Amino acid sequence: MREDKIRILKEILDYAFSNQDENLFFCPFCKHHKPKLSVNIEKDVFKCWICDTYGKNIFFIIKRFGNHRQIDQWSVFDGREDLCDFESIFFGKEQEKLEQIIHLPDEFVSLTRRKLPLSAIQASNYLIKRGITQEDILKWKIGYCASGEYQSRIIIPSFNEKGNINYFISRTYINDWMRYKNPPVSRNITFNELNIDWREDVIIVEGVFDAIKAGNAIPILGSTIREKSNLFQKIVEHSPRLFFALDADAEKKSVSIMRKFINYGLQVYKVKVPEGKDVGDMSKEEFSCLKESAKALDTDLCFMELALSMV
Repeated sequence: MREDKIRILKEILDYAFSNQDENLFFCPFCKHHKPKLSVNIEKDVFKCWICDTYGKNIFFIIKRFGNHRQIDQWSVFDGREDLCDFESIFFGKEQEKLEQIIHLPDEFVSLTRRKLPLSAIQASNYLIKRGITQEDILKWKIGYCASGEYQSRIIIPSFNEKGNINYFISRTYINDWMRYKNPPVSRNITFNELNIDWREDVIIVEGVFDAIKAGNAIPILGSTIREKSNLFQKIVEHSPRLFFALDADAEKKSVSIMRKFINYGLQVYKVKVPEGKDVGDMSKEEFSCLKESAKALDTDLCFMELALSMV
């Protein structure tokens, strides 16, 4: 079985050489020109000595860089269940696949248009103050409502992987006492999945304005991520490197969520957001610097972080 696993790794990664229990490959994460990814089959661990990417589950590499045949073969050698029935294996009984599709408010006006009415000035100025660029507006298809139920609110739609609208965020730009007024439909979605590149690092943030600043990011639209939720399942299915950038005042909540993903074998990193700030207040460059210094976590470190958050 050991030789079979090495064969699969050789197919996926550029193989270098082996030395007793250690097998060295070229790292697919940092793509360094020397073979610095060390893999120990017996202990089921890997570590790159250049970018410091490591894990206690080699299957993470297989899922992320392998094809379906290689994933199935590794599952057999590793005594894993067939991943074709993904939801029933990891999350209990098979869930009904109903795609939520909604419509934007009738009064919605897109800010991606070249010529805008005068009513767009206040909405545009609000976005400028928040550091939202025209490029952001185009990418996120941002608009506003000047009248109706969502009057004087920025509207940010969410598109599922097929390009259909399944939710939207509505945020006042005139300091209404109700800052957010969102549609009365389920939030059990992966917000704006259409734009997520699962092959790259994925950043988990609290709100949609945080996501705009963070880049390849998903807002959780709530206080936690349940294991049976659409978002949790999508993340575990694609197994990207996962960066958490939640507000500093939500430390205990953040650690609890991260532990769940670590238990599923994902690479998890914690971005330290300064106290009193959120990602939406930062520039993209400022957040990028914070992400570069993110700390990789394992179960032991999560327990330590949790203990510190309770002091």
